[in-house]
Amino acid sequence: MTYKCPRCGSQVQKGSSRGAQFAGGLMGMLFYSAFSSFKCDTCGRIPRSEFPPRVQGRMLLGTVLVLIPALALFLVLLAILFGR
Repeated sequence: MTYKCPRCGSQVQKGSSRGAQFAGGLMGMLFYSAFSSFKCDTCGRIPRSEFPPRVQGRMLLGTVLVLIPALALFLVLLAILFGR
């Protein structure tokens, strides 16, 4: 999902981290993506509180939809490690 910057109206994007992806693999990338802040090319970091309430609700839904596969992957890894 793409969102518009509440300050200037351009597109914002989620932050990404090569370090989180390298250290945590797919799970690290998913968790970082779920909890990272939004960034506008012209305005910099934008806190979620600056977005309209309706957009904040969509952001929350997007976060939950990213966390579900991350948690499922974590549980599968635990089951494999502990030989269920």
